Amino acid sequence: MAQTSMEPVAQCRGVTIFAPTAGKFAFMKSPFAAHTTLSAVDIYPGGGFGDTAPSPVDGTVIDIREYLTPTPFKSRDFIEYITAIRQGDSVVKILHVKPTVKVGDTISAGDPLGILVHNGYFYFWNEPPLHVEVRPLDDYIRASNLNPLTSCFEFLSTDTSLESTFACRAVFSDERFALLEGSYEGQKVKGYRLGGCLLDGLVPVAQVNDIDYFGLIGQHPPCTYIKSAGNRYMVSTDKVRAEVLAEGYVDCLALAFSLSHSVPTIKVIPKQYGHKLFSVGDEVIIRLSLCED
Repeated sequence: MAQTSMEPVAQCRGVTIFAPTAGKFAFMKSPFAAHTTLSAVDIYPGGGFGDTAPSPVDGTVIDIREYLTPTPFKSRDFIEYITAIRQGDSVVKILHVKPTVKVGDTISAGDPLGILVHNGYFYFWNEPPLHVEVRPLDDYIRASNLNPLTSCFEFLSTDTSLESTFACRAVFSDERFALLEGSYEGQKVKGYRLGGCLLDGLVPVAQVNDIDYFGLIGQHPPCTYIKSAGNRYMVSTDKVRAEVLAEGYVDCLALAFSLSHSVPTIKVIPKQYGHKLFSVGDEVIIRLSLCED
């Protein structure tokens, strides 16, 4: 299989992490442990569960493990995989991929790594990602991680507004979620802007107790933040308000923002599986506002 075209997105401990040029990535769309310390990135190659995932790094495969994930389905096992790739004195830990490589293989970023798997970690609206962390050689298995990533890109804006309005069009819609395209910003890395920064992560529209934070990427975040790493800032969802309109108010759960080297999209998540929000081609308005300190 041909090597996938890749672009650098983050660095840590001398390791560069790459994402597919035609895919997307997010540092703060997940509630799992390493994301809460800004130490992980989720890379979305595109396609669906069962498709081939490209390696996000160069290195040598030193370990492959599997284990069962939590699941509400008593009659079904959901297997997760850890693939460990060594580069120097660092190890890249990768989840959500059933590896087709084996221990001892040396691979390059963009080479086929394995198959994107669906397991008990995913909500109904999730698309298949690779979860990627960089760890020390003697500690690459446990869930917690205190090795923050540094992004390989910048976003500069002189905008000081605390509000953004996106005029979008639905380009995909089914019973799991809808994808919208609108006017985006950025140079090499592109996304949707709020308060002079690019958005990354889940922004609640309804009252959602388990969506705690989202991210702003830029130079000068216009509100207080919880944690930061380089030009990335983790912000409490208490700081943002969101509204979705399409011939009236759209009753939905949340918006998911990610970054891309090609065309970024905004995901609109319904309150429950089976509720189709839009038809392809529908015009949708999204309004976001930040609360000042």
